[in-house]
Amino acid sequence: MCPIALRAGAWWVDEQVMAPVTASNGLDQLGAEPFLAALVRSSNDAIIGKTTDGTVVFWNAAAERLYGYDAEEMLGRDIAILIPPDRPDELAELLDRVREGKTLSGFRTERVRKDGAIVPVSITVSPVVADNGTVVGASTIAHDLSQYVEYIRVLSESERRAAEALSTLETWQSSAPIGLGFVDREFRLIHANEMLAAMSGSIVSDLIGKRVADVVPEIWSQVESVYRQVLQGDKPVLNIEVSGETAADPGRLHHWLANYYPVHLEAEVIGVGIVVVDVTERRTAEEFRSIAMNNIAEGLYTVDAQGRLTSMNDSAVSMLGWTEQELLGRVMRDLVLAGEGGSSIEEGDTELLKVRAEGKHVRLDDHVYRCKDGTLLPVAISATPLVIGNSVEGAVVVFRDITEEKAERLRIKRELDALSWVGRIREALDEDRFVLYTQPIIPLTGGPPSEELLIRMMGRKGEIIPPGAFLDVAEKYGLIAEIDQWVVRQAVGLAAEGRHVGANLSAESMASLDLLALIEHEIDRAGADPSNLVFEITETALMRDIHKGELFAHGVVDLGCCLALDDFGTGFGTFTHVKKLPVRYLKIDIEFVRDLVASSANQHVVKAIVNLAHGFGCQTIAEGVEDGETLALLQDFGVDYAQGFHLGRPVPLQPLSQSIRSSERTEPALTLDT
Repeated sequence: MCPIALRAGAWWVDEQVMAPVTASNGLDQLGAEPFLAALVRSSNDAIIGKTTDGTVVFWNAAAERLYGYDAEEMLGRDIAILIPPDRPDELAELLDRVREGKTLSGFRTERVRKDGAIVPVSITVSPVVADNGTVVGASTIAHDLSQYVEYIRVLSESERRAAEALSTLETWQSSAPIGLGFVDREFRLIHANEMLAAMSGSIVSDLIGKRVADVVPEIWSQVESVYRQVLQGDKPVLNIEVSGETAADPGRLHHWLANYYPVHLEAEVIGVGIVVVDVTERRTAEEFRSIAMNNIAEGLYTVDAQGRLTSMNDSAVSMLGWTEQELLGRVMRDLVLAGEGGSSIEEGDTELLKVRAEGKHVRLDDHVYRCKDGTLLPVAISATPLVIGNSVEGAVVVFRDITEEKAERLRIKRELDALSWVGRIREALDEDRFVLYTQPIIPLTGGPPSEELLIRMMGRKGEIIPPGAFLDVAEKYGLIAEIDQWVVRQAVGLAAEGRHVGANLSAESMASLDLLALIEHEIDRAGADPSNLVFEITETALMRDIHKGELFAHGVVDLGCCLALDDFGTGFGTFTHVKKLPVRYLKIDIEFVRDLVASSANQHVVKAIVNLAHGFGCQTIAEGVEDGETLALLQDFGVDYAQGFHLGRPVPLQPLSQSIRSSERTEPALTLDT
């Protein structure tokens, strides 16, 4: 708005002194200009004149209605009476602009009414310039925004911005970054801004008066029902997405997001106001993001600043078992983070909180997620803060299943541990640090008592190392043959002293027929009675090489030794082996002896084994007897021998003479422990 030139007698009586006018409303001085006077008098906007120091010199009827002050009350008063106390510098800044000859248009602010109420207004302030170019005052046009403010109060923030854009003439006439339009009840475009016209590939003048169906025929079918819904229901319809091509960009599919509002004239709905945003780029970005997210093998999800899920890709769904819809808006910490053993974990106890709280990038190479079905998933995580503008609004978390990697790491660790045991076993063999324990085998139906030999290793500090710590390693890395050879020598030596002993043989040693030669040699050397020697083999050992196993079994018996089939009842070919092999003893597996008193099923199995053994001319030995009730039942069932803690725990065997511990070595024979 251009500065208003001062004209004699128009607004001020004395252009030099600028005394306030005193006639009614100050309009009598406008008699020379009746048209201007009529315009000012009939204006719905408040029109106020004031000097450069803020003294009111003009006050029209609309100002009286807006602010509650009559003209007689305001003429000659300081305009500062209208300024809210929380805006102490606003008036001075406005007057400074006026003195500089500047105009301020569409300035939104608040003013204080006579009754103390605060009224929202939009004001335009222009300087009043004398003939000599001097700024002598200011004119203010104020538009009441009360009804507008009440309207936007009930709208959401996004709707408020749209309504605000539609509420002022300046916005309607500007090239806002959103499309704005008004369509009447006949679906003709009455108003449109430049952006809306550009969206349809036209200019504003070409659109006005045309029906929407003629302007965008390919889109009309998508939105006709929406227009009718707004006109008939008198309610806005929000966030409707439409798609189509435009004349300005043929061949490319565009996407728009539109809000539709009823427009009233008094109580009648006269048309529809539309607010349109081109979301083509956003939609394309979302589609690209979706394609990228769902074509990576890693799981990916995003959370907001409170840790609530906002999106999740297909790989994450597959790995965790949850669908995106099930988790949207839920705090991921409560659902998937798991501590040691799957226990719940507070996010504050993890590094992940730093991503959102401190904006740091975090990598976790060994973490655990809890899946929907309750299973635990070992994962490696990379989490990055999600920055929008200058603030961290959440996090992007990428994770991958490391089950196989973890298993491989564990395998490698076990291999390294095993290799360390190889050295320890080798040293124990070289330094003669293996020892034997013995556990009694008690006859229940007559016959001689016997004992089973159980191997242990002695550490450098004198500690006893159980066989489970080293036997598997020894067998895997080819050291079991030397251990077995050592055990055979000890067993033969004890047999030579008249003791009835049993020793376990490994599968590796049993497959080597040289073991028979070793046993025969040791028996001859020690002068031992071979009937005092019982060699225990397992069905698992036999299965390594059935042919060699059968040859070995017959060879041992031919030497006069006895053969026992250990862990009897657990294998698939047990009966076949009893039939083919010259077995003297069947050792009933501890699994059937445990809970024998309480388990009728175990009782049936033990009875069946006893009957089978006796039918083949074998005797039975029950392992794992830990109480008197079990022992009594075994006796009732006809079991021949019993072994277990109730009858005697393993105890160290007294060392043999140094001559028996000869350094002579051949090949293998064994030892496994119960």
